[in-house]
Amino acid sequence: MLDSIKQKLEQINLTDPTKYKKAGVLILLIKDNDDEEYKILFTKRSEQLKTHSGEVSFPGGKWEDGDSNLYQTALRESNEEINLDMENVTKLGPLNFLLSRHKIEVNPFVGYLNQSQDFKGNFEIDEIFTVPISFLMNEENIEYKEFNRKDLKVYIPSWVYNGNRIWGLTAMIAADFLNICFDAPTKTDINLFRTYDEY
Repeated sequence: MLDSIKQKLEQINLTDPTKYKKAGVLILLIKDNDDEEYKILFTKRSEQLKTHSGEVSFPGGKWEDGDSNLYQTALRESNEEINLDMENVTKLGPLNFLLSRHKIEVNPFVGYLNQSQDFKGNFEIDEIFTVPISFLMNEENIEYKEFNRKDLKVYIPSWVYNGNRIWGLTAMIAADFLNICFDAPTKTDINLFRTYDEY
C-alpha cells in the first residue's frame, strides 16, 4: 500500500510556485497494530483562535525563515501543534499546492507514522482525531457544495465524521490525495483551484 502511494505521488507533475506566502501541511497516515486499515489524522482548531477557529484541518502552518523546505515546515508545525515526533515519519511524497481564500499557497505532504505515539494538542488545537480511508472513499458519506466565485464554478466535497465536518480547503486536499492514490469517487475538478486567485 505505502509503496503504491509513493509511486503515484512520484508521478505527479508539480506546479511552479506562486508569488504568494507559503505553508506546508501534513497528511499523516496511521495504521496501528490492531487497525485493519489506514487512517488519516486531522485536527480541530481551537474555538478561541482569530482565524479558522473551530475548523478541521491538517497539522501544519506557514513557512518560517528557519525552515529548509516546506516539508520541514509541515513537520515543524506538526510537532508544535500535536507533539508529533518528527523522526517518526516516513515521507511518501508531495501533492500539488492549493491556494487558500487568504491567498496562501498551501503545500500538502503525505507521510506515514512509523510507530504509535501519543499526540497532544497545543493551545491552537481542541481535538486530534483519525478517519478511516474507507469512510472517506464511501460515496454515501460525501456531500457536495457548489462553489461560485466570479467565473469559477466547482463542487467541493465534504464529510462529517463523529460530528466533525471536514470541508473547505482541507476537504479539497483530502479529495486530491484520495483521487490520486486510491482512485476515489470524489467528483470535483480540484485543478481549477491550483492558481485561481480571484476570490
